[in-house]
Amino acid sequence: MLRKYSLWLILVLLGLVTTCQADPIETPTPTIAPPTPTIEPSPTIDWFPRTATPSPVLSPTSVPSQATRISDAEESLIVSDDFSDTQYWQTQSSDTGTVAYETNALSFATNGGKQTVSSLSEHILPAQFFLEINLDALMCSPEDQYGLVLWNNSQSGTFRLWFNCAGQVKLDRVLPSGTSQLVLWQAGRRLQPGSPAFNRIGVWSRQGELEVFVNDTSQFIYPLYSEPTGRLGVITQTGGDLPMTVRVSDLEISEP
Repeated sequence: MLRKYSLWLILVLLGLVTTCQADPIETPTPTIAPPTPTIEPSPTIDWFPRTATPSPVLSPTSVPSQATRISDAEESLIVSDDFSDTQYWQTQSSDTGTVAYETNALSFATNGGKQTVSSLSEHILPAQFFLEINLDALMCSPEDQYGLVLWNNSQSGTFRLWFNCAGQVKLDRVLPSGTSQLVLWQAGRRLQPGSPAFNRIGVWSRQGELEVFVNDTSQFIYPLYSEPTGRLGVITQTGGDLPMTVRVSDLEISEP
């Protein structure tokens, strides 16, 4: 009996061993993590997309009320002064400054300290005329001024057309009783300020009006109540302590 039990126990043990060998313990398969997706860069937002740039539309330049050169200027020309003849303009050298001829020009060197230098010519302006002249500021400060003397000592007084180096223009008149302001300082249209500055000045007196031009652009019209005649001149005046230099050239006077 014991032998049978021992045999049975042996068979049971062999069966368990066989069972263990038939069903091995499964090794868990490692979980493969899914590939990390590549993050694509976000598209750059163009907040200001380029568009075709339209060609700028240029506004037409203001045309002066009258041309600064009359059509029959050659036929009506009464004075053409290239400043090569030294007999037409006064020269000077003093404590206030100098006026001297140079090649085809008249040079004004005015000392600082609010000094005034002027030169009268032998050219007589009639009551009606058209004038053009170059007034070039070669060295100046904003408070300095220069200009033309019109109809010097006429029955209506001496008219003075002023330009300053800040780019303004005005008109006054000198009488024995004093100086009156006819046109106050105003911004000059197309007037080159500062220095060096090159400006072509035009003056037209006709039909009871005085019209002023700078670089072919009308500045103002002042009514005249008489028909003055007198000499033409140039005047310069410093407004501060520094000197100034002005060059005058290429004068033409015509009858309108």
